[in-house]
Amino acid sequence: MKKCRACTSVAENGFTLIELLAVIGIIGVLAALAILSYETFTVRAKIGRTATELKYFATAFMGYNYVVGEYPPDSHNQLPPGMEDFIASDAFNQPTPLGGRYNWEGPDFYPYAGISIDQVAVSERVLQALDSVIDDGNLATGRFRYTSNGRPTFILEELP
Repeated sequence: MKKCRACTSVAENGFTLIELLAVIGIIGVLAALAILSYETFTVRAKIGRTATELKYFATAFMGYNYVVGEYPPDSHNQLPPGMEDFIASDAFNQPTPLGGRYNWEGPDFYPYAGISIDQVAVSERVLQALDSVIDDGNLATGRFRYTSNGRPTFILEELP
């Protein structure tokens, strides 16, 4: 018996279930790689923005010290009084790109002047990457490090 021409061309030109599953699998792997790359990109962007903000704030606090002759008093998760002429309060008081809040650690309570990140919401690996951008990549040493209160802190000056 002779087969219909339309029937044989469909059977010869179609995809098998195995071929379709292989294509779906490949697309899945590519999508997973794209998502991973996107997450890496966004974390790097947040690290860069946090480093930029910390350096900007450090410059402002050092400017205050130069003009006034001392660093402002310690303040918890808010811009210290008198700093409004150097930093916009909403810039300092907003959450950091990495989570948590900026915190001024003044020399009236600490043996240093520094900007810490309170309630940081990222992994140790991300903080080490931030430390590599700012400092030496070691959270135990350098200008960006964990201080005795357990917060990662950008030290502006060690005080006697």
